[in-house]
Amino acid sequence: MNVSLAAGGRAAVRCCSRKQYIISPTTFIRCISRYDSPINGPLSTLPAPLDIPPPRRPEQSVFSYYFQLGKGYLVFYKNGLKNAAWVNPRLVRPVMTKWRESKGYAGIRQNTWLTRSDLQLLKRHQHDIRRIPLFALLFTVCGEFTPLVVAAFSNIVPITCRIPTQVAHDRRKRDERQTASFENYLPSSSINRSVERLEQMTFREKVHCSTMVGRHSNLWPSRILPLPFEWLLTRRLQRYEIYLETDDMLIAKGGGVMLLSPAELEIACMDRGIKVIDKPEAQLRSDLQRWLSDRKKGITMWERWLALPRP
Repeated sequence: MNVSLAAGGRAAVRCCSRKQYIISPTTFIRCISRYDSPINGPLSTLPAPLDIPPPRRPEQSVFSYYFQLGKGYLVFYKNGLKNAAWVNPRLVRPVMTKWRESKGYAGIRQNTWLTRSDLQLLKRHQHDIRRIPLFALLFTVCGEFTPLVVAAFSNIVPITCRIPTQVAHDRRKRDERQTASFENYLPSSSINRSVERLEQMTFREKVHCSTMVGRHSNLWPSRILPLPFEWLLTRRLQRYEIYLETDDMLIAKGGGVMLLSPAELEIACMDRGIKVIDKPEAQLRSDLQRWLSDRKKGITMWERWLALPRP
């Protein structure tokens, strides 16, 4: 994208890129891309680096330490809200326009414009934009004390505002739910069962698959709060199936598993119910590649989620 320079030597740049290259000191500015890679989501859709001081030294002032700690969290949340409420909405506008013109997922296979970066931008923006009002109110009230509160309300926090300890806690809870579902909820007759389509699964199998990828609240399955109507759960799984099929296709189109950044690799594994805690990067790449290979062989995602996890 080329744009002319305004008077006084300042560029009138209308581009969402984070990387801009001046190819002519007098005439043009080149914006190479609004993304770091067509296979990785924009960095603005992920939490910014959290810059907080190391553990307090004995000789360090308590007030000074906690002031710096609070300041670090304050800057982190401000940057996260800015990305979720200002940067990403501007990035997503042209993508959303093309998405609607292509009639969503239905037109993806016939069009070559969509990249995985576009898809992840759409998905994460839709996730975050619904959570901004409530989280912004919480942040306004709590300020630098927000980290003490969000641990109990993780679902209301935009992705861009999730601190590392919160991300790790959520992943551990997901792992625990997956294990509990295999041990205490899924009937033994369902384990390793062959399933070609979602409609062939029982209600318990659908709940289990939903648990594997976090498609319903942590309160479910529960004796206290039963799941809503089965059709709602089925609809969610149908939409998620389309999303994963599209994401699988775009990973291959973008160059394969090896081009995913470490952060995107973990997200891709989590999206597919693959555990990531305490696993080296090489193992995660191998697990994700195995998923893609299994899908090419005709093994459905339902069969993967009904199968006992591989060591």
